[in-house]
Amino acid sequence: MQPAEAPGPPRREHPHAAHNTALQQPANLAPRPYLHPVRSVAGAVVTDAEPADHRPRPGLSIAFSDVNGTNFWGGSTYTAGNGPMLLANHGRQLPQAWQSTPEEASGSVSWLSKDGGELAVEQRRIRYFPHTGPGTWGLSLSSVIVPAAGVQRLEVTSSAVKGRKGAGYGGIFWRFPYGSSEPLVLSSAGSGADAAHGSLSPWLSIGMVIDGGPVSVVLAQEPGQLLPWFIRAEGYLGAGPAVAWAEPAVVDHSNPLKLSLHAVIHDGQVSTAAHALGLLSQHPLVSRSSPDRTS
Repeated sequence: MQPAEAPGPPRREHPHAAHNTALQQPANLAPRPYLHPVRSVAGAVVTDAEPADHRPRPGLSIAFSDVNGTNFWGGSTYTAGNGPMLLANHGRQLPQAWQSTPEEASGSVSWLSKDGGELAVEQRRIRYFPHTGPGTWGLSLSSVIVPAAGVQRLEVTSSAVKGRKGAGYGGIFWRFPYGSSEPLVLSSAGSGADAAHGSLSPWLSIGMVIDGGPVSVVLAQEPGQLLPWFIRAEGYLGAGPAVAWAEPAVVDHSNPLKLSLHAVIHDGQVSTAAHALGLLSQHPLVSRSSPDRTS
């Protein structure tokens, strides 16, 4: 039986985003809370969850392929000697005391190791925002992770650190659906997924055609906390800032891991950097300091 979320007050969800906290995924998919479906104002679903291929990447979530030897990503683990292997090393994230309103959802997340002990403790907050433009709204996901009591340090690593070139995924990750045409990827590094992958662009735009209509998701990082973008557009479509792109991230009680990602969901095509930045300028947490002035 999967663990249930701790009891709390009645949930009132945002009309365009569902927060899944019941941990119904199989153990080898590293059960965790995630947002899905996330919809545009017109109703286009801009997340994907547990498709037949690449199941361990549900919706919008936070996950790492290796924290102190536990796989919180799900699926196989990359090993330096034998490549990807399915190991009995999966953890799970247990949400605790969550409160939800149409404006935000927040609470703690207990990261349980492959042995079932508490490895890390997280404070997570999801905020939802209206937008001044038509057919547009915004959200932000922020997180602070520290070692659990009795754990001295966390080492967050990735397949890239272990030797798999380009596979530096891990952190806040958005799994997009495949639309009816090739996605349009833009960043300050240029056009296309190859330009964005590994770049320190402050923003990233993913344009899709879903159910016959164009829809775009524009993502932004905190200006002073830029991480390389991991983006994949072949096999599946997904993107997020990579915490351990080339070397492990070390976390201790005086050095917490702080993550954040801002998003604008827009019914329409975003085909220029100026348009992407214009949309982001209306996001209240991004407009505090523009992520880029590229035009």
